[in-house]
Amino acid sequence: MGLVATTPLEKMFNPRSIALFGASASGTSVGSRVYANLVEGGFGGKIYPVNPKYDSLGEVKCYRSVGDLPEPADLAVIATPARTIRDILRECADAGIGDAIVLSAGFREMGADGAALEAALNDTARRHGIRFMGPNCVGLMRPWHDMNATFLKALTPRGNLALVSQSGALCSAIADYAAPHHLGFSALVSLGNSANVDFGEVLDYLAADQRTEAVLLYVEGVREARSFISSLRALTRIKPVIVLKAGRHQNGSNAAHTHTGALIGSDDVFDAALERAGAVRVDTFGQLFAAAEILAARNRSDGRRLAIVTNGGGAGVLAADRAGSLHVDLPAPSPETIAMLDAILPAYWSRSNPVDILGDAKAETYAAAVAACLADPAYDGVLVLLIPQAVTSATDAAQAVIDAIPKGNRKPLIACWMGETSVAEGRELLSRNGIPDFGTPESAVEAFSYLARHHRNRILALETPEPLGEVSPPDIDGVRMIIQGALAEGRDMLNDVESKAVLRAFAVPVNTTLEASSASRAVVAAETLGFPVAIKIESPDITHKSDVGGVRINVMTGADVHLAWREIMDGAKRHAPEARIEGVTVERMAAIEDGRELVVGVSRDPVFGPTILFGAGGRMVEILRDSAVSLPPLNAILAGRLIERTRVSRLLDRFRDSPPADRQAVIDVLMRISDLVCEFPEIVELDINPLIAGSNGVLAVDARIRIARSPARVGRHNHLAIAPYPRDLVKETRLADGTKLTIRPIRPEDAQSEQEFVRGLSPQTKKFRFMHALNELTPSMLARFTQIDYGREMALVAIRDADGKAVQQGVARYTINADGRTCEFAVVVGDDLRHMGVGTLLMEALMDAARAHGLSVIQGNVLSENLAMLDLMGDLGFSRRTDPEEPGCIIVERQL
Repeated sequence: MGLVATTPLEKMFNPRSIALFGASASGTSVGSRVYANLVEGGFGGKIYPVNPKYDSLGEVKCYRSVGDLPEPADLAVIATPARTIRDILRECADAGIGDAIVLSAGFREMGADGAALEAALNDTARRHGIRFMGPNCVGLMRPWHDMNATFLKALTPRGNLALVSQSGALCSAIADYAAPHHLGFSALVSLGNSANVDFGEVLDYLAADQRTEAVLLYVEGVREARSFISSLRALTRIKPVIVLKAGRHQNGSNAAHTHTGALIGSDDVFDAALERAGAVRVDTFGQLFAAAEILAARNRSDGRRLAIVTNGGGAGVLAADRAGSLHVDLPAPSPETIAMLDAILPAYWSRSNPVDILGDAKAETYAAAVAACLADPAYDGVLVLLIPQAVTSATDAAQAVIDAIPKGNRKPLIACWMGETSVAEGRELLSRNGIPDFGTPESAVEAFSYLARHHRNRILALETPEPLGEVSPPDIDGVRMIIQGALAEGRDMLNDVESKAVLRAFAVPVNTTLEASSASRAVVAAETLGFPVAIKIESPDITHKSDVGGVRINVMTGADVHLAWREIMDGAKRHAPEARIEGVTVERMAAIEDGRELVVGVSRDPVFGPTILFGAGGRMVEILRDSAVSLPPLNAILAGRLIERTRVSRLLDRFRDSPPADRQAVIDVLMRISDLVCEFPEIVELDINPLIAGSNGVLAVDARIRIARSPARVGRHNHLAIAPYPRDLVKETRLADGTKLTIRPIRPEDAQSEQEFVRGLSPQTKKFRFMHALNELTPSMLARFTQIDYGREMALVAIRDADGKAVQQGVARYTINADGRTCEFAVVVGDDLRHMGVGTLLMEALMDAARAHGLSVIQGNVLSENLAMLDLMGDLGFSRRTDPEEPGCIIVERQL
């Protein structure tokens, strides 16, 4: 049986008919420009102008209202005053039109009154079941569909790029840039205020759009983080995505209660979100154009190793310098490539990378060098540079480079013909033949780096972290009692002892801390723990203890404890007279050899939720600002990547006479903190500073946790931007014959077993599952089936152990529909275990997962000849009806 195919935005992107509200022939209004674009662009469907002021536009009938149309249009395009839009949407719903594009301005961008009008517009659309793009947008362009439903000047050429932008001006600039630079587009999407249709739905559509091979995004703000990242991750798995975001230097929270809160800015979090989603960010509008050029040429890279071919040493050095800054590798040519070039180049050529073919290089020299580097397995891409020389024809060299590309070449080839007048013809020739050409070596290397970063980020996006638990299972109930107890007392901060108790419950090493409400109790605590000790002020109102003189370390005797108590109390009263002082905490000095001071923290971003920080710690943490940010959940690979993005990472290695720190122990702490914040949405901020890391382990010396009541929600992990691996769905069971079976959510590493499972199915079973003949899964299908986003879909596999090898016996999956309440499912069981109850076990587990996600209806399509599946559906309480569009299919459905 198969999933029911759904494309919620199909009519919006590929309408067969359009009703244009506000159409006119004035030549001055937005509606007149859109009407002219639709007509002049050659839109092949029907266009229905709607405007009560006109009886006709030329020879075309103009309708007074949507109710007068001879049939419901697929799409409404609205270019009328803002105050009229709500009534028009209601009329569209009554006329059977479910999709609209609202071009009109006058909403949220105009202030409070406009925001209220936009909210009312969205409410009207929701109640009447209409999806709309906008408002305050320039529209939607689909060149392959000959549809220009915008008020831009011209239809862009057809191509493989899609642009999705919250800025209409950027759409206009790129449309104007496209034709002269041989850039073709599959779609230009202007979201405007994205009050209804947002990034998520559009990215989902473009992921499935066969005309779209790469996507450019211009982002000013993200409204739905889970939808944005989920859709972006699904898209980047199959197509590269380049993002330009405005507002890089916006300030983060002004009221940070921890070091972490002060260190993380909103732009850091956006970068972290893009990296986890697999997208690549650029910094400037010019870089976005560069990305467009290299992606339009269908270039992709499997790594970051670049060969540079140049006829000028200086240009090669400039390119190499930029490559170093962007972490692009420049490996030496292989011995075979050197031997090949030795035969055609003068003896004094560089014999290294950059491959300097010298200033008197002829066209045939360029051809040989480029061909050799493209064939060299040491390289993932080739950049060829030309500096105008008296003996070098830029045009002939360009043609030679084009001719040198072997058939079937998959490596990106990038050109940089420096100069202007003498190289113009050569640059045009390169561009016309699909070779992206850049004006400077630096911009050319940057363009290649986008491909390399896409490859790296795409791999990172496939990481599926699982919660910890087998070795040191966390005491979740204990932590919940600590947090709920503090909230019941009206506190939003855990004290030192409570904070460390929470960390200890999740197996983060901490030093034992005792509370003392008097000097004598502090002495008892110190004697109990053993000297030397550290003594710190305990107050819910003092964030950074050292700022008020509230810390004493290496206290060696009881008398020194008495003195430290008095000094700490006097200092706190002097520096923070209004603070509530509850006493001090006493802890044994950390016994970590060659310790490095680190910081690990958590902060809550208003858009993307919990974020995890790692960096250099200690008292200078906010001055050093050596830190990096990632989104939970983390696994060992992602945690290691987070560490490597900081300068302090190098201090964890051996240096001088200091042995290396226990890096794995640091990674374990990061994963356990990730697990903690995934489990507890009540944790708003967390700070471990310092986390001491040495050769004999790690120790959390100081900890601070801020909490808040968690809002009521459906689902355990809705506070996270990235859904974690749903470990709670893993369960062990047995079949009637005693066969042990594990049912669990699918993982990316199940790709091979999934392929073998499908290969082993009988032709009839394959037909029943996929609705057509299929020998085996293609690589893209395999990736789509195993690299899933658990927040938008679920796939459960049934695994049995066969002589130590995990063998897949069945799989059931659902995909959540656009309404967020219903889902569509598919299930298939291996032929060797049919009639053993595997299908029943999988479907019951799948329905349980759907209920836990808050879904209300599950449905699917079954071929009418698949009697065994129809019987199973009947046993599970599904209703059935014939599919009106596919008489050979039965729609099965059940309330959850």
